[in-house]
Amino acid sequence: MSVKQLIIKCMGPLYPILFKTKIRNRKLEKEVKNLTFQVNYLKHHCDIGLLKPASGVLREFQLAEVDFADYILGLLKPYGIQMYLEGGALLGAKRHKGFIPWDDDIDVAMARSDYNKLLDVLKTDTNFKWIDSSKKTGYYSENIVVKTPHCMHVFNGTCLRDARNLEFFPNDFLKEDVTEEQYLAFREKVITFMRVPHTWKEIFDFYETNWKESGIYSLEPTSRIVPGLGNWDLTMYGFHGFRNHDDVYPLTTIKFEGKEFPCPNKAEEILNREYGKSWRNYPNDIGIPHTLVDKNRYFEMTGEPLIDFKEF
Repeated sequence: MSVKQLIIKCMGPLYPILFKTKIRNRKLEKEVKNLTFQVNYLKHHCDIGLLKPASGVLREFQLAEVDFADYILGLLKPYGIQMYLEGGALLGAKRHKGFIPWDDDIDVAMARSDYNKLLDVLKTDTNFKWIDSSKKTGYYSENIVVKTPHCMHVFNGTCLRDARNLEFFPNDFLKEDVTEEQYLAFREKVITFMRVPHTWKEIFDFYETNWKESGIYSLEPTSRIVPGLGNWDLTMYGFHGFRNHDDVYPLTTIKFEGKEFPCPNKAEEILNREYGKSWRNYPNDIGIPHTLVDKNRYFEMTGEPLIDFKEF
């Protein structure tokens, strides 16, 4: 027996005790390697568009959101406001014919002129209750309207826990003579302003003043469309190039959870620009329902019971 074999034989009973952490880490590394292979195998062989819909609490929440969105858009239909599915809702409609299985909100966008018309309607139509959010007062009950620095919400419910929500986003037409460099410089100005804490009134005043003084936007249709002031995409995401007018208009419709919703003219072109051509593949945030996660963060702070939206 060699010296090495003798040492191993003597150390055998002590090895699991002395090197417990090392053994556990090796085991975990092997499990991670096996799971990574399995996930990559499924991604390669399974079409994400064929995933089953959500189930349980999450699915109930999704379907309630669909009914609410359909109801609100029905109330707004007589006003002739041209709006369309945006973001994850549009992606879900094209890839899943409804919600992305783990998504839980519906985004609707429109041109600035339609957004201004929508503001007037929501302030004057008795089906809605406008809240002066610059004072941050009020919240949920019947069709409460809350304008935030990143979008406009219409809520319905008795409290945060059961509130349903539809989000509206403004987009802007860019004047034809504005260069990409000019637009990006103005965009950076807005992002820089938003990095510093401000009251909502200060932000709303900044939007109003700079929309006019920037000289880059047009209320009349042009060939290029960008996320508008007051649109989450403007300050929270990177620049993905300009949308073409013909990619959005004339609007068409698309099936979303069995209901007809307004849709951009060339939805796939928009998704390719916003998400890259990989939008048909598996994303990195799979399984995260953002609205319910945000609600649980609040309930965690207040000591309230969390919403159990996990499916398995």
